[in-house]
Amino acid sequence: MNDGRFSALAAAFQRGDERSFEALVEALTRPLIAIAYRYARDWEWARDLTQETWIKVYQRIDGYNPRKPFRAWLFAVHRNVCLDHVRRAWVRLESATPGASAVFRDRAATGGAHEQAERREFHEQLLRALGDLSERQRQVFVRVDVEQGDPRQVARELEMKYGTLRTTLHFARRRLARRLRELKEDL
Repeated sequence: MNDGRFSALAAAFQRGDERSFEALVEALTRPLIAIAYRYARDWEWARDLTQETWIKVYQRIDGYNPRKPFRAWLFAVHRNVCLDHVRRAWVRLESATPGASAVFRDRAATGGAHEQAERREFHEQLLRALGDLSERQRQVFVRVDVEQGDPRQVARELEMKYGTLRTTLHFARRRLARRLRELKEDL
């Protein structure tokens, strides 16, 4: 299915056609789960995050502009759901007590204590550094580097020229690297 077909289905769903929503869910759930897995590193969490995304889409379909590609809008909603999950996970990890959920501790406990602390520290720094990027830089960086999307496809979905995407990505990476170095020096 192409972007035009997804957009047409989304517009039909906006008008109340529930079958269009079902077709979108059927066609786009697998790529959403794959994206969510890159954030959560757990298939159950990835499925839960994808379900949460579809609920948000169902509730907020009126916010979709049918003149824009639906997949780009959907992936933006999904990315925000995934980033919220990452933020919540680190808050839970930091505030975990001896009585905290064993399931969460098991997911967080890969590697030794020192390795866990370094990973947690890096993720915290990365989230802070991502906040220093412009919205466009953050979108491009997350879509290409974090989600490992095809740069040409991402450029189409974001309605950018490929050269502009490459330049934006270059400056986003440079800014992130500089900010991460600054954060590391502050420790």
